[in-house]
Amino acid sequence: MIDFIVNESKCISCKECVADCPAVIIELEDKIPFIKPENEKKCYRCQHCLAICPTAAISILGVDPETCVNPDKAAGFEQVDALIRTRRSVRRFKDKDVAPETFDKIAKAAANAPTGKNDHQVQFVVVDTREQMAKFKELVISTIEKAEREGRLDEHSAIFAVFAKHFRNGKDIIFRGAPHIMFSVTPKSAPTPVADGFIALSYAELAAASAGLGTVWAGFVMWLVAAFPEILTEIGIGEDMNVAYALLYGEPSIKYHRGVKRDEITVRKVKLA
Repeated sequence: MIDFIVNESKCISCKECVADCPAVIIELEDKIPFIKPENEKKCYRCQHCLAICPTAAISILGVDPETCVNPDKAAGFEQVDALIRTRRSVRRFKDKDVAPETFDKIAKAAANAPTGKNDHQVQFVVVDTREQMAKFKELVISTIEKAEREGRLDEHSAIFAVFAKHFRNGKDIIFRGAPHIMFSVTPKSAPTPVADGFIALSYAELAAASAGLGTVWAGFVMWLVAAFPEILTEIGIGEDMNVAYALLYGEPSIKYHRGVKRDEITVRKVKLA
């Protein structure tokens, strides 16, 4: 059931929900929107009908329109531009856990990222305490050391052994001392698993920046889990899941005092004959 409910006293029969429904399943009956029971399974669960209703007459999926965010609260271009320009890749973190409620807000914001066919199967696999992060780091480093002992490091992965030695000597090149890491994963059976994972993680990165957290895309970690997929198995990510990427995060131990100015981007305008 999708619980499509119309408050008839508020409905003005503007037909906006009918026109905007991507599944084309909303109809009017006596000037009131409705969805035939046999068409409910076609619903994209996008909540467009709820969002476009000017009088808050529509509820769907148990969502009360009166509890939804008002577009008037949305940031303007200058604020979004400032957020993007002041977001930095942080590689110096405080040795403290991020409050669970802070991460929960970030995850809920990222849950609104678009996905292919509105599938929304993205998951965040998170190491959310320093205690667990220490164990995860040990898992990674010991996996590298075992591979070196067994002669399984080729010329391309030999650098891992160097990273492991640095780690044992107190220099954390792989994890940058971050207290947490999050993986964005999506079932391989999803319509667009790779894109969905990247988009969701990008939303999470900007949400984290707005909450005062530092993040850095964990390239070395991704390099390692590609070489040693058993690491993913150990943290509960199965072969049926696509790992888009990983993001290291935590409270930054530094402060950047201004945004940067990087306006150059190649723009090629299409001109057809």
